[in-house]
Amino acid sequence: MRPEVTRQDIFGLVRPVLDAHTLGISSVEQILRDCGLRAVVADAAICEAVGEPSKPESIARLERWIRERRITRLGFSYRLDPRQGAEAFGKLLYQLHSRKLLAEQEGPLAALYFAGLPEACRIVKREHGDLVEVFLGDETPGETLDKLGVAPSLRPREMTEEIAYDDARLAFARDLLRREKHHAVKRVNRAGYEGFGTRKDLLVARVRHGLKNDLPPLMRAHVGPYLPDRIKAVHLFLDWARQLAQAGFLDILSIGTSQLSQSNFGEDWGDKPNGGGVPLNSPEEFRAVWDAARPMLVRTYAGTKNVPQLARMYEETLNIAWHALSFWWFSQMDGRGPYSVRENLEQHTQTLRFVAESGKPFEPNIPHHFAFRGADDVTYVVSA
Repeated sequence: MRPEVTRQDIFGLVRPVLDAHTLGISSVEQILRDCGLRAVVADAAICEAVGEPSKPESIARLERWIRERRITRLGFSYRLDPRQGAEAFGKLLYQLHSRKLLAEQEGPLAALYFAGLPEACRIVKREHGDLVEVFLGDETPGETLDKLGVAPSLRPREMTEEIAYDDARLAFARDLLRREKHHAVKRVNRAGYEGFGTRKDLLVARVRHGLKNDLPPLMRAHVGPYLPDRIKAVHLFLDWARQLAQAGFLDILSIGTSQLSQSNFGEDWGDKPNGGGVPLNSPEEFRAVWDAARPMLVRTYAGTKNVPQLARMYEETLNIAWHALSFWWFSQMDGRGPYSVRENLEQHTQTLRFVAESGKPFEPNIPHHFAFRGADDVTYVVSA
């Protein structure tokens, strides 16, 4: 039984440098800070060490970071391949144990946490039991704090009220599922306007048709399986796209592409590490997605390199439903792209001109990326 969190505790939040997913870590950091607790997010050097804990210099660097920052609770996040994630955590835990860093060895770490995909969490829980608390990613703020060991007495009143609201919503949803009300949802026939399901189909046309005929809002899902074998992942995704299209409940398929699909499209990836998502790497593969997804509309992430060229390719292969750009982000500033902020702004401005010419809607993917990275409300509003 791990002890409850106190004001003296300091949380360390780490991830391997391979995994570019940072939203979960940022969210937990913010929740802890809202409770008046301290959290330290690992920098690039520590993330690199976490990814290779078996190297003597890596675990030495990590131990030094833990001791110098006086970290008492360590959280490890890995949102890519489940088995690789469980294996990576196991290697890290072995090294922490060998360095006598756990509280049971009179070390500084009183609690360990693992955040990953559901299968990874099941493996970690099976292999390490109560030594580690696991996070699947669908926890409410209240559930997150419960798992972290933060007592209600340490939570601000506003957060307690929000948690009660979240609990009420979840109870409502669970009641609907228990009574199988979701089985009453019917497919929506959106055919009946010019271009439906063809290369001439448009998001605006589908919305207008829905408004005119009193249809429900458009439904969208974000999908992108990650597998170590690139070809298998692409084939699996095409199968999923066909199944979603045939089921008829979705209107928009949002492709969750891999990190290299965004940063090194069309190149020979070799043994470069890849982030989670479907690893599409050719115009032909994007065309195959469009074919498999009929009659859904399709969209995907912007690139982080050669942004205007990728936007044109998306138009040609996907008839992309709309474009989304983040302007400042996915650059050198957050380590997610190769360009300086100025170069990134130039690339995105050039892309925006093309989007305007295409007549497609534009989603300013800007303020929420500032918020993801800890910006205050004023910055969120100004960046919009």
